[in-house]
Amino acid sequence: MARVNVFLDEDLLKRVNQKSGRKKRSAFIQKALLEYLEKLEDGERRRKMEKASRQMDQLARRLGNWDPTALIRKFRDARQGKA
Repeated sequence: MARVNVFLDEDLLKRVNQKSGRKKRSAFIQKALLEYLEKLEDGERRRKMEKASRQMDQLARRLGNWDPTALIRKFRDARQGKA
């Protein structure tokens, strides 16, 4: 495990000391950073999913009404030599 020196505002350090309770301060800070990074990554994932959904909606509007099942069956049947 790497050692890192970090400067904290006195008020922030006081809050960390109060909240860390029986835990060691470094373990408390490590857990807080992990939770923060996971939250950021979840937000990034959510934004990517929302963007993909918007793109799918745009594509659906451009394609209009069509039956994907019928199209898949047509290509499947053509590949299998069915009329």
